[in-house]
Amino acid sequence: MPVAISTDAAQTGWLKIKILGNAVAAGLVGQIYNPEGVLLQIVRGVLHMTTASTAASTFNIGIGATGVDADTLMSAFDMQSAAGTVWQVVGQDLASEGAATTPKGILWPATSYVTVTSAAQASTGLVCELYLQYLRLA
Repeated sequence: MPVAISTDAAQTGWLKIKILGNAVAAGLVGQIYNPEGVLLQIVRGVLHMTTASTAASTFNIGIGATGVDADTLMSAFDMQSAAGTVWQVVGQDLASEGAATTPKGILWPATSYVTVTSAAQASTGLVCELYLQYLRLA
């Protein structure tokens, strides 16, 4: 699966989601179900590019229903960004890189997903990690 929760180390309050590129030209790359099953507030998020995509792919990453294209975390983000680049996705002084509507973070409903979708190009070769810190609100 191109998108999966990492289990390689303790995350100390952070959820580490590894995103691997694939040959899908457009559509769902992968998704992660809310791991707590309750309303969560994502208070911080960081995207670390390990290896850039070999094609000029752009991804939407957001909170939504299964398989839905959502851009509440990142909108049309260039996955050919330089290796080693770190992007602030959600932080203490911004809602998100995309169009989040919750100030200072974003809500992750109990029965929804973090979805990763590709706009038009295959993302072969891509390796990156999305780190999300959240609070249980229920």
